[in-house]
Amino acid sequence: MRVALFVLDLLRMIGHHALHSLASSPLFWRAATLAPRPLSGHLIHQAALWAARAGDFPRAERLFEAAARRYRAELDLVPLARLRVHQLMARVHATSRDGADSERCLEVERRLRCLQRIESLVPPFPLVEASSLLATWLGALPTGAAGRGSSGVPPLEAARAA
Repeated sequence: MRVALFVLDLLRMIGHHALHSLASSPLFWRAATLAPRPLSGHLIHQAALWAARAGDFPRAERLFEAAARRYRAELDLVPLARLRVHQLMARVHATSRDGADSERCLEVERRLRCLQRIESLVPPFPLVEASSLLATWLGALPTGAAGRGSSGVPPLEAARAA
């Protein structure tokens, strides 16, 4: 409960502009998985995208599930559909050490065709035409062989350097 109140107070203080920095923080990822209730589904979804981008797929999975619960509580179904596509993309990358699973890849492509817009896989994850990710999403995240963000560089700094 203390963590939730702390995070809620922190969000009120920093405002919208710093949310991307907050969502990119591994410390926030931990707090968001422990106490997601006071947070928006969008913010947790952003954190999940940052975690996936950093190669921390187990944490990304937990964040995707926490964001899905928040989206359902908020009755926000379109973002939930976008989240599920991102989650499937992350699962493909997490398990692609021996090559991508063609069935899952086809499922991602099928789901992308059903969406009009989706968050980009490149920070700060703006909404883009879903068709722009067709056949290109597979190279956008690290593979499971890369480990969990082993570069030692915080994800926001790594994204800025890219």
